[in-house]
Amino acid sequence: MNPLLGILGLSFLGSVAGLLGGLILLWKEKFAREASVHLISFAAGVILAAAFLDLLPEAIEQGGEGTFILILVGLVIFFLIEDLVLHFHHHETHEHSLKSAVPLIVVGDSIHNFIDGVVISATFLTDPKLGVLVAIATFFHEIPQEIGDFAVLLSTGMSKTKVVFANLISAAATFVGAISTYFFVSRTEGLIGPLLALATGMFLYIASADILPELAHGEHRNLRWQIAAAFILGITLIFFLTKFIPD
Repeated sequence: MNPLLGILGLSFLGSVAGLLGGLILLWKEKFAREASVHLISFAAGVILAAAFLDLLPEAIEQGGEGTFILILVGLVIFFLIEDLVLHFHHHETHEHSLKSAVPLIVVGDSIHNFIDGVVISATFLTDPKLGVLVAIATFFHEIPQEIGDFAVLLSTGMSKTKVVFANLISAAATFVGAISTYFFVSRTEGLIGPLLALATGMFLYIASADILPELAHGEHRNLRWQIAAAFILGITLIFFLTKFIPD
Protein backbone atom coordinates (compact mmCIF):
# COMPACT_ATOMS: atom_id res chain seq x y z
CA MET A 1 0.00 0.00 0.00
CA ASN A 2 1.13 3.53 -0.79
CA PRO A 3 2.15 5.09 2.57
CA LEU A 4 0.50 8.41 1.70
CA LEU A 5 -2.82 6.69 0.98
CA GLY A 6 -2.59 4.83 4.29
CA ILE A 7 -1.89 8.07 6.15
CA LEU A 8 -4.80 9.83 4.43
CA GLY A 9 -7.16 6.95 5.28
CA LEU A 10 -6.14 6.95 8.94
CA SER A 11 -6.39 10.74 9.05
CA PHE A 12 -9.97 10.42 7.82
CA LEU A 13 -10.67 7.92 10.61
CA GLY A 14 -9.14 10.19 13.23
CA SER A 15 -10.82 13.39 12.05
CA VAL A 16 -13.85 13.32 9.76
CA ALA A 17 -15.13 9.99 11.12
CA GLY A 18 -14.69 11.44 14.61
CA LEU A 19 -17.45 13.95 13.79
CA LEU A 20 -19.83 11.04 14.31
CA GLY A 21 -20.26 12.14 17.93
CA GLY A 22 -21.48 15.58 16.91
CA LEU A 23 -23.78 14.16 14.23
CA ILE A 24 -25.33 11.81 16.81
CA LEU A 25 -25.96 14.86 19.01
CA LEU A 26 -27.81 16.56 16.14
CA TRP A 27 -29.84 13.41 15.49
CA LYS A 28 -30.48 12.08 19.02
CA GLU A 29 -29.40 14.59 21.63
CA LYS A 30 -30.53 12.64 24.70
CA PHE A 31 -28.78 9.45 23.60
CA ALA A 32 -25.58 11.34 22.75
CA ARG A 33 -25.42 13.01 26.15
CA GLU A 34 -26.11 9.75 28.00
CA ALA A 35 -23.54 7.82 25.98
CA SER A 36 -20.90 10.54 26.18
CA VAL A 37 -19.56 9.61 29.62
CA HIS A 38 -19.12 5.97 28.58
CA LEU A 39 -17.38 6.99 25.37
CA ILE A 40 -15.07 9.31 27.32
CA SER A 41 -14.13 6.49 29.69
CA PHE A 42 -13.57 4.07 26.81
CA ALA A 43 -11.43 6.69 25.04
CA ALA A 44 -9.30 7.17 28.17
CA GLY A 45 -8.54 3.43 28.26
CA VAL A 46 -7.73 3.36 24.55
CA ILE A 47 -5.43 6.40 24.75
CA LEU A 48 -3.54 5.28 27.87
CA ALA A 49 -3.04 1.77 26.48
CA ALA A 50 -1.85 3.13 23.12
CA ALA A 51 0.59 5.45 24.92
CA PHE A 52 2.11 2.81 27.21
CA LEU A 53 1.94 -0.30 25.02
CA ASP A 54 2.95 1.18 21.67
CA LEU A 55 3.96 4.85 21.55
CA LEU A 56 6.29 4.82 24.57
CA PRO A 57 8.28 1.67 23.64
CA GLU A 58 8.66 2.87 20.04
CA ALA A 59 9.66 6.37 21.17
CA ILE A 60 12.36 4.94 23.46
CA GLU A 61 13.66 2.68 20.70
CA GLN A 62 13.79 5.54 18.19
CA GLY A 63 14.77 8.42 20.46
CA GLY A 64 17.24 7.09 23.01
CA GLU A 65 18.15 8.97 26.19
CA GLY A 66 16.31 12.20 25.44
CA THR A 67 12.95 10.49 25.03
CA PHE A 68 11.62 11.12 28.53
CA ILE A 69 12.55 14.81 28.41
CA LEU A 70 10.65 15.15 25.13
CA ILE A 71 7.67 13.29 26.60
CA LEU A 72 7.59 15.87 29.39
CA VAL A 73 7.94 18.66 26.83
CA GLY A 74 5.04 17.21 24.83
CA LEU A 75 2.89 17.10 27.94
CA VAL A 76 3.71 20.72 28.80
CA ILE A 77 3.17 21.96 25.23
CA PHE A 78 -0.24 20.36 25.00
CA PHE A 79 -1.20 21.75 28.41
CA LEU A 80 -0.27 25.25 27.26
CA ILE A 81 -2.14 24.91 23.96
CA GLU A 82 -5.23 23.55 25.67
CA ASP A 83 -5.13 26.08 28.50
CA LEU A 84 -4.75 29.06 26.18
CA VAL A 85 -7.01 28.11 23.29
CA LEU A 86 -8.65 24.71 23.05
CA HIS A 87 -10.81 24.91 26.16
CA PHE A 88 -11.45 28.64 26.10
CA HIS A 89 -15.17 27.96 25.86
CA HIS A 90 -15.15 25.87 29.04
CA HIS A 91 -14.43 29.02 31.02
CA GLU A 92 -17.09 31.15 29.33
CA THR A 93 -20.69 30.67 30.42
CA HIS A 94 -22.66 33.57 28.94
CA GLU A 95 -24.15 33.21 25.48
CA HIS A 96 -22.67 36.54 24.31
CA SER A 97 -19.21 35.46 25.43
CA LEU A 98 -19.65 32.13 23.68
CA LYS A 99 -20.59 33.84 20.43
CA SER A 100 -17.44 35.93 20.53
CA ALA A 101 -15.46 32.77 21.31
CA VAL A 102 -16.65 30.81 18.25
CA PRO A 103 -13.60 31.74 16.10
CA LEU A 104 -11.27 30.71 18.95
CA ILE A 105 -13.12 27.42 19.37
CA VAL A 106 -12.76 26.60 15.67
CA VAL A 107 -9.12 27.73 15.52
CA GLY A 108 -8.32 25.82 18.71
CA ASP A 109 -9.88 22.63 17.40
CA SER A 110 -7.99 23.10 14.12
CA ILE A 111 -4.68 23.29 16.01
CA HIS A 112 -5.63 20.16 17.93
CA ASN A 113 -6.54 18.34 14.72
CA PHE A 114 -3.34 19.49 12.99
CA ILE A 115 -1.34 17.92 15.84
CA ASP A 116 -3.39 14.72 15.51
CA GLY A 117 -2.46 14.59 11.83
CA VAL A 118 1.24 15.02 12.64
CA VAL A 119 1.08 12.19 15.19
CA ILE A 120 -0.84 9.81 12.91
CA SER A 121 1.58 10.42 10.03
CA ALA A 122 4.74 10.11 12.15
CA THR A 123 3.61 6.89 13.80
CA PHE A 124 2.49 5.35 10.50
CA LEU A 125 5.88 6.10 8.94
CA THR A 126 7.50 4.35 11.90
CA ASP A 127 5.21 1.32 11.89
CA PRO A 128 1.88 1.07 10.03
CA LYS A 129 0.41 -0.97 12.91
CA LEU A 130 1.30 1.80 15.32
CA GLY A 131 -0.33 4.33 13.00
CA VAL A 132 -3.55 2.29 12.99
CA LEU A 133 -3.63 2.13 16.79
CA VAL A 134 -3.01 5.86 17.14
CA ALA A 135 -5.77 6.63 14.61
CA ILE A 136 -8.17 4.39 16.55
CA ALA A 137 -7.26 6.14 19.81
CA THR A 138 -7.76 9.53 18.15
CA PHE A 139 -11.12 8.45 16.73
CA PHE A 140 -12.49 7.37 20.11
CA HIS A 141 -11.21 10.55 21.73
CA GLU A 142 -12.77 12.74 19.03
CA ILE A 143 -16.30 11.30 19.33
CA PRO A 144 -17.05 12.57 22.87
CA GLN A 145 -15.07 15.75 22.25
CA GLU A 146 -17.16 16.52 19.16
CA ILE A 147 -20.35 15.99 21.17
CA GLY A 148 -19.15 18.73 23.50
CA ASP A 149 -18.02 21.03 20.70
CA PHE A 150 -21.28 20.67 18.75
CA ALA A 151 -23.26 21.37 21.93
CA VAL A 152 -21.28 24.57 22.64
CA LEU A 153 -21.57 25.89 19.07
CA LEU A 154 -25.29 25.11 18.92
CA SER A 155 -25.78 27.00 22.19
CA THR A 156 -24.49 30.17 20.49
CA GLY A 157 -27.41 30.09 18.07
CA MET A 158 -25.46 28.77 15.07
CA SER A 159 -27.52 26.72 12.64
CA LYS A 160 -26.88 22.97 12.44
CA THR A 161 -25.53 23.38 8.90
CA LYS A 162 -23.01 26.01 9.99
CA VAL A 163 -21.93 23.90 12.97
CA VAL A 164 -21.27 20.87 10.75
CA PHE A 165 -19.42 23.02 8.20
CA ALA A 166 -17.24 24.66 10.89
CA ASN A 167 -16.26 21.28 12.27
CA LEU A 168 -15.50 19.89 8.81
CA ILE A 169 -13.14 22.82 8.21
CA SER A 170 -11.50 22.13 11.56
CA ALA A 171 -11.21 18.41 10.77
CA ALA A 172 -9.44 19.23 7.49
CA ALA A 173 -6.47 20.48 9.53
CA THR A 174 -5.72 16.82 10.33
CA PHE A 175 -4.93 16.21 6.67
CA VAL A 176 -2.71 19.31 6.54
CA GLY A 177 -0.70 18.04 9.51
CA ALA A 178 -0.52 14.50 8.15
CA ILE A 179 0.54 15.46 4.61
CA SER A 180 3.08 18.01 5.83
CA THR A 181 4.64 15.43 8.13
CA TYR A 182 4.71 12.80 5.37
CA PHE A 183 6.68 15.00 2.99
CA PHE A 184 8.93 16.49 5.67
CA VAL A 185 9.61 13.71 8.18
CA SER A 186 9.89 10.94 5.58
CA ARG A 187 12.97 12.82 4.32
CA THR A 188 14.33 13.47 7.83
CA GLU A 189 14.17 10.17 9.69
CA GLY A 190 15.87 11.66 12.74
CA LEU A 191 12.70 13.59 13.58
CA ILE A 192 10.49 10.52 13.95
CA GLY A 193 11.78 9.58 17.42
CA PRO A 194 11.27 13.07 18.87
CA LEU A 195 7.80 13.29 17.32
CA LEU A 196 6.84 9.95 18.86
CA ALA A 197 8.04 11.18 22.26
CA LEU A 198 6.05 14.41 21.92
CA ALA A 199 3.00 12.37 20.86
CA THR A 200 3.39 10.14 23.93
CA GLY A 201 3.39 13.20 26.17
CA MET A 202 0.31 14.51 24.37
CA PHE A 203 -1.59 11.24 24.81
CA LEU A 204 -0.65 10.99 28.49
CA TYR A 205 -1.84 14.55 29.07
CA ILE A 206 -5.15 14.01 27.26
CA ALA A 207 -5.95 10.89 29.27
CA SER A 208 -4.66 11.82 32.72
CA ALA A 209 -5.29 15.57 32.91
CA ASP A 210 -8.21 16.02 30.55
CA ILE A 211 -10.39 12.91 30.44
CA LEU A 212 -9.98 11.08 33.76
CA PRO A 213 -10.74 14.13 35.97
CA GLU A 214 -13.97 14.57 34.00
CA LEU A 215 -14.97 11.03 34.98
CA ALA A 216 -14.23 11.67 38.66
CA HIS A 217 -17.05 14.21 38.99
CA GLY A 218 -19.69 13.37 41.56
CA GLU A 219 -22.45 13.52 38.96
CA HIS A 220 -21.11 10.28 37.45
CA ARG A 221 -20.87 8.44 40.75
CA ASN A 222 -23.96 6.31 40.08
CA LEU A 223 -22.34 5.11 36.84
CA ARG A 224 -18.95 4.25 38.35
CA TRP A 225 -19.09 0.53 37.52
CA GLN A 226 -20.17 1.19 33.94
CA ILE A 227 -17.44 3.82 33.58
CA ALA A 228 -14.83 1.43 34.99
CA ALA A 229 -15.99 -1.32 32.61
CA ALA A 230 -15.74 1.00 29.60
CA PHE A 231 -12.26 2.13 30.70
CA ILE A 232 -11.01 -1.46 31.05
CA LEU A 233 -12.65 -2.39 27.74
CA GLY A 234 -10.68 0.37 25.99
CA ILE A 235 -7.40 -0.91 27.45
CA THR A 236 -8.29 -4.50 26.53
CA LEU A 237 -9.10 -3.53 22.94
CA ILE A 238 -5.67 -1.94 22.38
CA PHE A 239 -3.91 -4.80 24.16
CA PHE A 240 -5.42 -7.38 21.83
CA LEU A 241 -4.91 -5.22 18.76
CA THR A 242 -1.21 -4.92 19.59
CA LYS A 243 -1.02 -8.71 19.80
CA PHE A 244 -3.03 -9.65 16.74
CA ILE A 245 -2.45 -6.88 14.17
CA PRO A 246 0.45 -8.17 12.05
CA ASP A 247 3.63 -6.08 11.87
